[in-house]
Amino acid sequence: MAVETRAVPNATRSDFRLGPKALAMFAFLGVCALVSVVASREVADIAGFIGVFFGSVITGSLFIKRSRRFHGRERRGWSLIGVGVLFAAAGVLSIAIVFFATGDAPAFGLNDLFFFATYVTIIVGFGVLPHTQGSALQRTRMAIDGMVGAVFVGSLLWVYLGSILAENLAAASATTKTIGFGYPFFDLVFITVAVLVLLRRSTRRFDTRLALFIVGVFAQVIADVLFLASAQAGSFDQATPPYALNLIGLAAFFASAYLLGSSPPVREYAERVTPLWMIGAAYLPAVGMLVVFVVDTFISGEPNHVLLAATIIVGLLVIARQGVSIAENRVYIEQQRNALVSTISHELRTPLTAIAGFVEILRERDGSIDDDEQREMLDIVFQQTGYMSRIVSDLIMLARGADSEIELEIREVVVSDLVTSAIHASGIRPDTVVVECRPDLVGFVDPSRLQQVLVNLLTNVERYGGPNRLVRVVEHGSDLTFEVHDDGQGIPRRYEVSVWDRFERGPNKLNAAIPGSGIGLAIVQAIVKAHGGTASYRVSEKLGGACFTVLLPGRGAVAHMPVRGTDVAEHASIQREGVTP
Repeated sequence: MAVETRAVPNATRSDFRLGPKALAMFAFLGVCALVSVVASREVADIAGFIGVFFGSVITGSLFIKRSRRFHGRERRGWSLIGVGVLFAAAGVLSIAIVFFATGDAPAFGLNDLFFFATYVTIIVGFGVLPHTQGSALQRTRMAIDGMVGAVFVGSLLWVYLGSILAENLAAASATTKTIGFGYPFFDLVFITVAVLVLLRRSTRRFDTRLALFIVGVFAQVIADVLFLASAQAGSFDQATPPYALNLIGLAAFFASAYLLGSSPPVREYAERVTPLWMIGAAYLPAVGMLVVFVVDTFISGEPNHVLLAATIIVGLLVIARQGVSIAENRVYIEQQRNALVSTISHELRTPLTAIAGFVEILRERDGSIDDDEQREMLDIVFQQTGYMSRIVSDLIMLARGADSEIELEIREVVVSDLVTSAIHASGIRPDTVVVECRPDLVGFVDPSRLQQVLVNLLTNVERYGGPNRLVRVVEHGSDLTFEVHDDGQGIPRRYEVSVWDRFERGPNKLNAAIPGSGIGLAIVQAIVKAHGGTASYRVSEKLGGACFTVLLPGRGAVAHMPVRGTDVAEHASIQREGVTP
């Protein structure tokens, strides 16, 4: 089992404190949003224009200014996002000039090219940001997830909004129609990018900057939908621009830019198996698409061709996603197999080399080897043979799979004697281990199996821990708890769960300088589960390093307690129920 230096979190944290300028900006956007809602149309247009224009200029400039604190892709990404927000300000200004000069402006016209530039620049900026990690297959699967969500939302927008938009633009020019229908397209791309960002694999468990920017993206998408629904005959004067939503989105963008003062800290967290609900969530849009199609067909009496096409496309994307997932699993299994072959061959090569070398010396001895040297060589051969036998036995036990198949021979044993035997069997110098255990504490366990548990934990401490070790055994009622502490560096947080898996050595999986087969903790967990207990890890509060804990419910007793009869299994059952015989 591998234990390596615990990662030190980045001390730099995002500054969440709002200064006077930031508070003034939020107040300004809030007042403009309020006026745009409660005031007359003329006043609302003026307040909305002022808020959106100046808010975009300030926010875009702040993105560009604060992005200079970064380097590489992150600097380029946030700079492009800032430029995109400035394009939006230019678009608002151009529409305002036409509107106040002529009394009206087309809802969709050449001025919208500024907003299309906003979409393109921000999307490219998101693509540049180094927020996505993982293999090519993982990124492909995430892209398909984003496409499924985009097709689902896009088909609904087209069916329930596109017809209204098409009717409104029926008499418009081809250029106006193209621009009008360009908004739903870019909104879909925006949604896809947002899904990819939300599903990203990152060393930062939660990036507030990205989260706030995603909030702004969704606010702008909703604002676009409402504007498209209200655009009558392509006239801006007859439309109802949702200034309040635009300003809410700008407030989220500004907060994101404000937090660029520093990067969020790199936070390690335990890697866990993906829960079933997260796996199933990827297929929810596909199920929703099918449900919408069936319900719409039932209500209207005939299938909607757009919904039918969208359902087929989503189905094909789900099939493609499944194929990518199968390929991912195949790669993972291949990696596991290669790791197994490499680990086991390395583990067996060392004792085999020692055995072969000493046997060769003993076969060709010429009388120069005395009895003491011969006995020492035979002892080493015996130890190495036992080590190989233990590895093979562990592999066979793990191959059986089920913990219930581990045969246990439950007997009464003095716990302190068991701990002492485990220390000697592990090869650790007894004077380097402090033992805290009541001498009158007895356990009803399989002594050989439990000794194997303690030997594995002690061996782990010897390899990866510091010079100080502590073994504590405490009882809580009839529950036995074994704790093995050390003053080493402990396990990096991301590996706290995965180190219990078979052949998993955490960050040392490729480190041939540190011996280990990666099955020690898996054996510990299997034996402990067979006893009805649990094994866990935490940072040692005693020595500051690692602490492995084994809890065996109902397996302990104190020696002075009378034990009637010879049925030890019955006694252990009584102890588990908390009844004193």
